[in-house]
Amino acid sequence: MSGERGESPRERIAYWGYAGAQTLAQRLSESTGRRVFRWLAHLAHATLPGVRATVAANQARVLGQPVDAASVQAATREAFELYGRYWFETFRLPMMTAAQVGKRFDMKGLENIDAAMEAGTGIIAALPHMGNWDAPGTWLDRHGYRVAAVAEELKPARLLELFVRHRETIGIHVIPLSANANVGQQVARLLGENWIVALVADRDLGGRGVEVEMFGATRRLPAGPALLSLSTGAPLVVAPVFTTEDGWACRIGPPLHIDRTGELRADIVTLPRRLAAAFERAIAAHPTDWHMFQPAWPA
Repeated sequence: MSGERGESPRERIAYWGYAGAQTLAQRLSESTGRRVFRWLAHLAHATLPGVRATVAANQARVLGQPVDAASVQAATREAFELYGRYWFETFRLPMMTAAQVGKRFDMKGLENIDAAMEAGTGIIAALPHMGNWDAPGTWLDRHGYRVAAVAEELKPARLLELFVRHRETIGIHVIPLSANANVGQQVARLLGENWIVALVADRDLGGRGVEVEMFGATRRLPAGPALLSLSTGAPLVVAPVFTTEDGWACRIGPPLHIDRTGELRADIVTLPRRLAAAFERAIAAHPTDWHMFQPAWPA
């Protein structure tokens, strides 16, 4: 196939895995699909020892327990289950009406977004990889808000196209994080047009982020959300999403404030630390809902 030219075997597997899971989630009945994706999560937990060890190490740090503790092992299994549920539910979001999404969604703190919309500044919503972070984008779109998100550039190219197309169908405009995309300028323009810009910001993909402390150890968070907020005047809020029995809950906090020093570099260091503290509280409240399947702290 022409779409496969130049792709590595790993990239082909990634594409067909994503495409196959999407098709499976949308064609099965909801009850059957939930059982199948739960089984797939258990299969991944059993057959991917490296990933399992990574998740266990992250959960151990959050829980403050040894990695071999029974509580950590149980949390690791649950983290796999909730991640499988995330994929099933996000693939089914395009099939849900506004009423169906609203019935399953519990939104608190919307006044913090509305205040920014009224001021015309746009708003930056920073999220950790928790719950189903696509669901609030869908809910907001169904209620007339304009939502954009920056996403990691995926390979192969047709996987990125599939990913972007899916997000567009659930009401989220995607800006791929590419070296040649002038992402900062695109996001600044959208904020100037009074959009909500959602940034999943608990991983430093470029390795040039700000050092913060979370759960008693140093790690890095991206500086982008702080830089955008400080340079555009758009407020920065934290908006974690949690999985509930029947759906999802989003808690939008008030804008993060710091005393400006007049030195942008200094302020860019301070604001991510406020972000880290808010992320830490959210993750501590629902540890197994944190879909961190990469090392969260340096080895």
